[in-house]
Amino acid sequence: MSCVLLFSNNSYIIPSIMHQQLPRDIDPFRFAHNGVQISGTLPVASLTRLADKLANQQGEIQVTLQFDVDQTGTPYVEGHFSGELALICERCMQAMPYKFDIKSLLALVRHERKIEGLAEQYEPWLLENSDAVNPADLVEDEIILALPLVPRHEQACLPDELWSSGEQEIETEKPVSPFAVLSALKTKKEH
Repeated sequence: MSCVLLFSNNSYIIPSIMHQQLPRDIDPFRFAHNGVQISGTLPVASLTRLADKLANQQGEIQVTLQFDVDQTGTPYVEGHFSGELALICERCMQAMPYKFDIKSLLALVRHERKIEGLAEQYEPWLLENSDAVNPADLVEDEIILALPLVPRHEQACLPDELWSSGEQEIETEKPVSPFAVLSALKTKKEH
């Protein structure tokens, strides 16, 4: 998939610029004020913070980011990210496919104090110190937030002997009633 930039000001669209991958540095506020849409692919291998959670770094992520400004003047980005990762199953420690289709709606915020005033439909994207950001960082953040806490195959992925060894009956301790303690104290006093 190629990268497409669409600038739209009200009713006309400026022709798109073609790239193989997402651009590396963008100005999200300028993009929002110009109504820019970028679409492209992002190699899984470029997601370095995800590397330790992955069985391999093969594949690409399809990305679409639509920047705009709402009626209240809030600049925002609507993101759509889809693809497949090879996560490591916590049971068998083998690769397992994880397909995702993430949609996000983020308000562009320069200062933390402005987060409280955001409309409910937005999550904040805090951009305090930089005019130029790498959109891959945003994509990686959203994927990390969407990952399961404990990745596991849906089917039984361990050998039968390991499944059955975990099924041994464990004698559960019965909870002690507070009245039983009182009764024992009363019995000791009487003797």
